[in-house]
Amino acid sequence: MLTSVAGVWTRRIPIGTADGLSALGFALIATGRSGEGAVHVAVNAAVAAYFAYHWWNGRDGGGGPRRRLRDSVRRFAATRRTAPTSG
Repeated sequence: MLTSVAGVWTRRIPIGTADGLSALGFALIATGRSGEGAVHVAVNAAVAAYFAYHWWNGRDGGGGPRRRLRDSVRRFAATRRTAPTSG
């Protein structure tokens, strides 16, 4: 999480990447603190879900990974890669 804050502050990584890094960091913290009680895990999991949501949907109105994946699927053209069967 500190990496994402420092990256955004120095303008070396975009906000979307920082959201993804923060989601990963909070998920790891929630996993690591699982023995300390349900409240710690619930708070860290909720914050991880918040950042994962913003990473997936993008904060700039649709520029997230979901749109990029959808665009790459549209460009995909299926081709037959098996040998033709002869009758």
